[in-house]
Amino acid sequence: MNRSRRCIPLWLPAAAILIAAVTAGAAEKPAAGYLITEGPRAALWWAEGAYKVMKNDPAPATLRKTIDLDCARNEYEPFLLVLGPKTRLDDVRISISDFTGTTGGRLPADAVRVRHVEYVRVEIPTDENGAAGWWPDPLPPYDGPFTAPANENHPLWITVYVPASAAPGEYRGTITLTADGWKAEVPIRLRIRTFALPARPSVRSSFGMPTDFIRRYHNLETREELEKVVDLYYKDLAEHRVAPVTPFELYPIKVSFTGIPWAGGEFVSEQVHSGKRALKIVDDDGTKSIDARAEAPLAIETGVPYILSWWARTETADQDYTVLLEALNAEGRPIPERNILKIAKGGAEWKQETLDIKSFGPRAAAVRLRLFPVFRNNDGTTVGTACFDDIVLARADAPAVNLLSGGDFEMPVEAMSVAADFGEFDRAARRYLDEFGFNSFHLPLEGLGTGSFYSRKEGRFGGFRQGTPEYDKLLSQYLRQVETHLARNGWLGKEYIYWFDEPDPKDYPFVREGMLNIRKNAPRLTRFITEHRPGPAIMDVSEIGCTIFDRVDPKTVAELAPKGREFWSYLCTGPKSPWVTLFIDHPAVNLRMWLWMSYAWGLKGILVWEATYWNSGTLFPADIMQNPWADPMSYTVGYGVPFGRPDHWGNGDGRFLYPPNRDPARDKTKHFEGPVDSIRWEILREGIEDYEYFVLLEKAARGASRKQKALADEARSLLRFPASLFTSGQDYTKDPKALLEYRAKVADLIEKLVRN
Repeated sequence: MNRSRRCIPLWLPAAAILIAAVTAGAAEKPAAGYLITEGPRAALWWAEGAYKVMKNDPAPATLRKTIDLDCARNEYEPFLLVLGPKTRLDDVRISISDFTGTTGGRLPADAVRVRHVEYVRVEIPTDENGAAGWWPDPLPPYDGPFTAPANENHPLWITVYVPASAAPGEYRGTITLTADGWKAEVPIRLRIRTFALPARPSVRSSFGMPTDFIRRYHNLETREELEKVVDLYYKDLAEHRVAPVTPFELYPIKVSFTGIPWAGGEFVSEQVHSGKRALKIVDDDGTKSIDARAEAPLAIETGVPYILSWWARTETADQDYTVLLEALNAEGRPIPERNILKIAKGGAEWKQETLDIKSFGPRAAAVRLRLFPVFRNNDGTTVGTACFDDIVLARADAPAVNLLSGGDFEMPVEAMSVAADFGEFDRAARRYLDEFGFNSFHLPLEGLGTGSFYSRKEGRFGGFRQGTPEYDKLLSQYLRQVETHLARNGWLGKEYIYWFDEPDPKDYPFVREGMLNIRKNAPRLTRFITEHRPGPAIMDVSEIGCTIFDRVDPKTVAELAPKGREFWSYLCTGPKSPWVTLFIDHPAVNLRMWLWMSYAWGLKGILVWEATYWNSGTLFPADIMQNPWADPMSYTVGYGVPFGRPDHWGNGDGRFLYPPNRDPARDKTKHFEGPVDSIRWEILREGIEDYEYFVLLEKAARGASRKQKALADEARSLLRFPASLFTSGQDYTKDPKALLEYRAKVADLIEKLVRN
C-alpha cells in the first residue's frame, strides 16, 4: 500500500482541533500500574508493557512491590518501570541481576534490554480523538547514568527475552536503581511457560523500509556502509517478528538480454521512419537526464575519420535533443575531453542529421553512443520526448558499412532471449529468508506494469511494451526462470508480487491483464493486491488480498479463505478513530488489538506502507530533512499534492522506527547503529505474539485426544472472543488489562492441553 485515496484524511476544523487538544481520550484512559515504593525523594511504580505512561500520570494507588512477568519460551516480555522524582535525581543508574530458577535454571542479565521512554510533542492532533501535548513513543537505549528532573515521570521500557531453550518454571531476579542519596531494589518474579512460540511467525507481514531514508539520516556514503546499517534494521524487524516489504532493494535479480543491443527507451512500431521499429525516448523526470544507449562500446581506429548519421523527430517543434559519443580509452574508462556531442532541433516530421568526426584523439579506443530526447543540462531539469531511427556509424571511407549493431532497430524476435542473474539476490535470500526467517517478501520483478488508482504505467521489458510479441516472449522466459529458482532453493511460496496498489473499477481490466499474464507464465508465483474496494470483481486474479482495515468483511473472508485465498489487512493514514489505528496520539491497545481481530477474522497477514517514513519530499526541499524526534506528524507525499503544502496524514503514520540521528539538519556524523524502536513497535510485537498463542491453542485443541474433549471444547470457546473485548474494528476495549487477563487464560489452557 503506497498511499490511498481512502487514507487521505479530511481536514478538521480549527475549533475541533482545539477541543480535541484539551479533552480527547482523557476520560477513557485506563489506569495503569502498581506502586512499588513512595518516599520524599521519589515514587517508583511499574506496569505491564501494554500502556502509554504520560509525563504527568500520577503514581497508582494499588501496591504491588514485586514485578510479575509471565511468558512463553522464545518470547519477548516488556514492562514499564516508572521513576517519579519529587526532587531532582542525579546520576540515576539501573542494574539487573541474573534470573535464577527455582529448579536450577538460569537466565542471564544480558537477556534483558533497558530503554528510556521519550516523548514527542504533538502540535496538531491526528483527529478528534487525538490530543496535543507530549506523547510517549521513542525508546532510545539506556546507556548510563542520567538526570531525572522533578515532577515528571521518567519511564524505562524493559524487555526480557526468554530463549526457546530456557527451562520452564519460576525465576527470580532483582532490579536495582540508584541515584545520589537514593536507592531502590525491586524483586522480579518471572514465570516461564512450558510451551514455546515458533521460530518463524505465523503472521505474514509487509513493512516498507526504503534504504534511501536510512542512507540520508545515517549520513552514509558507500554501498558497504549502507548494507551494514540496513542489515541492523532488518535484524530489528526479525526480532519484532515482521518482515520488510522487500529485503532485496540492494540485491536485485539482474537481467541481461541477448539479441537486443540497446538499453533504455522503448521500441515502437507506430510512425517509424522505415522498417518495423523506431526507438522512442521519454524524459519525464525533472531531476535527472533520461537516455538510451548502445549496450556495447564500438571499437574505433586512431586517426580515422567517421560519420554518424540518424533520423529523428520530436514531440514539439524546434525541440532540442542531444546525441553524444562518449570516448573511452583502452581500459574502458571515459575520456570526457574527447567526447563528440551535437545538439539538434527536431519537429513532428522525421529529419536526418549527420555528424562528421575527423578524429576521437590518440587515446580513444572505443566510443559509446547515447541519445537524449532533450537538451542535456547539468541538473536534468529539461523534459521531452524524441524518436530515433536508422542510425549509422561508419568510417568516412566506407559509409555503407554500419559499425553500429541494431542501428535500424530491426532485431529479429527469434534471436532475442533474457537471462536472470541471481547472485546478489541469493546472497540476500540466504541471509534474510533462511537465517532471519522472514516468511514473506515482495518479489521485485522487472518488466511488470505499475500503478494505483491515481496513475499507472504499462509494463516494459527489454525495451518492448506490454502486449507485444517481444514483450510476451521475454517476460515468459524471465518469469519461468524466477519461479524455477525460488522453488529450487525452497523460497517459493514466501514471495508475493505486489505490482498494483488499490485499484479502482476503472483499473480492473489493466490489473486483470497483468495478473493473468503472471499466472500464464509462472503459475506457482503468488500474486498480491491491496484493495480498498474489496469484492468479487477483482478478487479472482490474486492469491493474497490485502484490504484496508475498516473495509475488511469477515463474512467474505470466511467464504473465500477455504477456497484457497489468503487475506491480509493494512493500516495507514486511515482509518481514523474510532477504528483501530497506528497513530502516536491514540490508545496504546490499538496495534495489539489489530492482531486479535486479525486472528478472529481469519486474516493471515498485516501491512503498513512504511516503517521509516521520516520525511515528505512533497513538503520539504531537498536540502531540508524533517526531524521525526521534533515533529511526529507525517505529511502527504505525491498524489497530486502541490510541493510545499503541509497536508497531514497523522502523527506517526508510516513511522514505527526512529533514526539514531536526533538532529539530521546539523549532525553529519556517520551513524552505524540500528534504529530506535517505538512503543507502538513493541506493542505490535506483543500483538503478534498474542496471535501465536491463539494459533498454538487452536492446534492443541485440534490435536486433542478423546479424553481431552472438554478441554478442547473450552479452547474453541475461548477462541471465540467475547463482545467485552471487541465486536468490530471500531468497537473494542481500550483497557489493556482485559487483553492481558484473557491471554493468561489462553496460556493456561495451552499448558493443560499439552501437559494432559
